[in-house]
Amino acid sequence: MLGAMRSLRHMLVILGVAGLMAGCTTTVTPSSTPSATAQASDATASSAPSLSVSLPFPSGGPSSAPAATTLTPTASPTDVRKVGDAAGFATPSGRIVCIMADNSVRCDFIATDKAWTSPQPKGCQLAWGDSLQLAQTAGSTCHGDTLADTPALDSDFVGWRHPSDPTVVVNGLTLAALPYGSAIVLGTLECDSATTGVTCLNTSTRHGFTMSREAYTIF
Repeated sequence: MLGAMRSLRHMLVILGVAGLMAGCTTTVTPSSTPSATAQASDATASSAPSLSVSLPFPSGGPSSAPAATTLTPTASPTDVRKVGDAAGFATPSGRIVCIMADNSVRCDFIATDKAWTSPQPKGCQLAWGDSLQLAQTAGSTCHGDTLADTPALDSDFVGWRHPSDPTVVVNGLTLAALPYGSAIVLGTLECDSATTGVTCLNTSTRHGFTMSREAYTIF
């Protein structure tokens, strides 16, 4: 009789533990997946070595409030071209034109479809809002001219160009385009051409800027 009672008690303990375990559940809430950040792009690159576009030149005045935006960093260029004097180049899209000379860089967005306006330089009475410059530090440009013809094939600023490099025809003028994934280096200044835009950096001071159709950054 005593043995039967012990067996019954043992079975009740086992059933009680099993009941507690069956009543316990663990809920795991999956963490939300962050949305992907869209990369700013200069333009959709054409696989053809030559592209012809018609781009109205900007007036230089503000079209909207300055954009507080940042471009996604791009990979290091695999094709670096060093120049000793000066260089001018366009992007394969034909939207951005740059000149590197006299230890400085200036890039103009020569199309009108950009989504930003760079700040007005202090005291500027000329054109602004579409151009950035870099020497020791970077900032917005006050200018009374355009760089649209600087990288023309017959200019003195395209000695960096390879015969296989693309060209872009902007408003009837053939410009030398720096291929995406390539860079030009002049002293401590480096400008990279990428599908996400142009990045120019002073490798000594670490100041520079980025420019694309969607955004600009001054750092």
